[in-house]
Amino acid sequence: MKSDSSFEKERRATQKFFNRVAFVFPFIERNLMPEYRKALAEFDLPAHYSVLDLATGTGILAAAFAERGHSVVGLDFADRLLKRARRKFPELNFRHFDLYHLKEIATHSYDVVTMGYFLHGVDPSFRRFVLEQSARIAAHHVVVFDYCCRGNWFVRFIEWLEGPHYPQFVSVPREHEFNRAGLQILRELKLSDYGSAWLFKPESE
Repeated sequence: MKSDSSFEKERRATQKFFNRVAFVFPFIERNLMPEYRKALAEFDLPAHYSVLDLATGTGILAAAFAERGHSVVGLDFADRLLKRARRKFPELNFRHFDLYHLKEIATHSYDVVTMGYFLHGVDPSFRRFVLEQSARIAAHHVVVFDYCCRGNWFVRFIEWLEGPHYPQFVSVPREHEFNRAGLQILRELKLSDYGSAWLFKPESE
């Protein structure tokens, strides 16, 4: 990854950004929740599988898993997003946690590790770190929702506001990046003109 000082600076900027834009998440939720529900119905993972949702934001992906009977823990470091998640889904377990410390979570401690539209917004080296740690933590599967290709003008504008990593993310073949992190693609599901869901099996399973 980057040096600790440069990564710390970017991490704090990201945290500040998401706290500032928390007010737009109701719009995002209305668009993404149907995608999440559709993909999880297609993947049809056993309901007894425990789920760790990384960068949970306002908790809608965690809630989509919970609707299907899963026990879910959601992690994020943006307090305003977590506040909305706890208010909207008080029955779920949301924790303030910086993904920089993923190594502190035990190997195979959750059946499934998941994340929704998070990877495109982070530095490539940190992205690989998160994917590698997800492969280590997950006993059975990793599920990722994110961009599969270049989005429309509105998506590009929002991602320009978020930071510099989106263009690089959509230009790199996903399979190559996932395989390097020790994740074997079991299924890819196209959900929109620019979004997909991937179901993985960690190669170490």
